[in-house]
Amino acid sequence: MAKLFFIRHGQTEANVAGILTGTLETNLTKKGIEDAKKLSLPLTDKFDFYYCALLKRTHQTLIAIKGNVEFIVDERLTEVFSGYWQGKFKYELPKDEYELYKKGLLNPPGGEELQDVDKRINSFLNDMFSKYKKDDKILIVTHNAFIRNLKRLFIDSDKVVEPKNLEVFIVNDDMYNQIIKK
Repeated sequence: MAKLFFIRHGQTEANVAGILTGTLETNLTKKGIEDAKKLSLPLTDKFDFYYCALLKRTHQTLIAIKGNVEFIVDERLTEVFSGYWQGKFKYELPKDEYELYKKGLLNPPGGEELQDVDKRINSFLNDMFSKYKKDDKILIVTHNAFIRNLKRLFIDSDKVVEPKNLEVFIVNDDMYNQIIKK
């Protein structure tokens, strides 16, 4: 059965500074690279395909985990555009609104609607499960909001929390078939 291994990128300079990055570029920290290399130990599986979002922090993470493998860049995996909040320190944001945003209950002001992120996720999943064979393993490096919204498809949304850097979430055919029947 096809398995998709979604991973949030490693720790970035903006994460450490407390900046809401959104679609802005930022590099992994030394710790982010080292932690991604450590993640390679439990991810010893041979993967058939590799995907990354557009932003270089996902590329840096994949290279730290698997070395110089060929990968496909897919813009649907990219982080949510955070509008007026993008590039600001998180402590500058209205606390109540930011908490609702993290729970997926508020769109970022002037930014991408979270329903559009859901559309990107559904499009990506549909492509993956129609394109790849049942025994294919695909490693996908993406972002916080993408994984957070992805998890809401499969887990009670009240239980979904912001994914940690390098958190892995696996989706297989059975899980996917359950949600398309809803």
